[in-house]
Amino acid sequence: MTRSTDVPPVSRVPGEQPRVPVVGMDHVPLMPTTPAHARKMLKDGVARPRRNKLGLFYLQMRIPVGQVTQPMVVTDDVGGRHEGLAVASHRQVELTAQLELPLGIPKKMADRSHLRHGRRFRHCPRRPQRFHNRRHHRRYWLAPTQAAKVHARVKAVEQLCAIFPITAIIVEDVRHTPTGKNDRHFTTAEVGKTLTYQAFRTLAPLTLVRGDDTAAWRTEFGLAKIGGPGRPPVFASQAVDAVAIAMGVSGCAFGHPPFFVWTALRHHRRALHRQNPQRGGIRPVYGGTTNGTFFRKGDWVAVFQPRKRVTLRGWVTGLPTLTTTTVAVQDAMGKRLRQFNPRNVRLLARASGFSWRQGGPGAPPYG
Repeated sequence: MTRSTDVPPVSRVPGEQPRVPVVGMDHVPLMPTTPAHARKMLKDGVARPRRNKLGLFYLQMRIPVGQVTQPMVVTDDVGGRHEGLAVASHRQVELTAQLELPLGIPKKMADRSHLRHGRRFRHCPRRPQRFHNRRHHRRYWLAPTQAAKVHARVKAVEQLCAIFPITAIIVEDVRHTPTGKNDRHFTTAEVGKTLTYQAFRTLAPLTLVRGDDTAAWRTEFGLAKIGGPGRPPVFASQAVDAVAIAMGVSGCAFGHPPFFVWTALRHHRRALHRQNPQRGGIRPVYGGTTNGTFFRKGDWVAVFQPRKRVTLRGWVTGLPTLTTTTVAVQDAMGKRLRQFNPRNVRLLARASGFSWRQGGPGAPPYG
């Protein structure tokens, strides 16, 4: 018997609802609590609501409490484009997620090189070189394409360790021995393992598992997985392996965990000028996450539409300029909603580098 290809809806039965993370007054992670207990603590004023950079809701205590915790683990199923994450206690799986890693870095590097070559041809003034670009003085150098993925992976795990009392990090070690120059089984998930493992060991003790062990646990617990390219961002795509690792190592039950999709936001970074000259041969400044206005790119905002009388939530992707006074907003999947009047846009949280949404294909399309 296999489970459904998506996480079941969050149960309303007491004892089956996902628990709420809790941190102390000094931001030390404590054991998560039930939603009913969390509402009572908020009503009594002994805790304040918080939200981390992954969009996870948690509580921070206002009074001193005990710091006795139980073992909890975070599991990571490394991938080239998607990352499967899960948080589990000794009792059940508390949280599952799929992390969408940043893509499109090679094109941006090629565009930057093209603009740099054009400036050299035009003999534009430029600063002297800071280092020899063919010699990397660091002991371990990683290409920007893979470095962006490693940084997003480590940042997501750091945010989980900041609100859960994680005592161990379990990662599926991607290992493959290449058989030739045209080996098709090579994956970029193997690149950057050294930096990833070094960062994980600073957070908690690291444990590595084999890929065949993950497949065996997935079969043992009856977890179905969707394979092949172009998989939808659902539980059965990548997070199912992280859950199998958590259940196989810690011996916990599946429970009723929520499922999140986290996407690493990528903006047009600040550039010296646009690629194409404007009227009069002028190349205006382009890109950047702020231009002196109140909002910044990546801010989580709520937009009120007066005509439809509805409120949408999304992330700022465009700022007011000299030619337009509107704010562009996109949803959690990166689809641009439209441009809105800044008076109808309300700030919810500053940019964190991620967008998030909860649930599978039937989840609400906005934040």
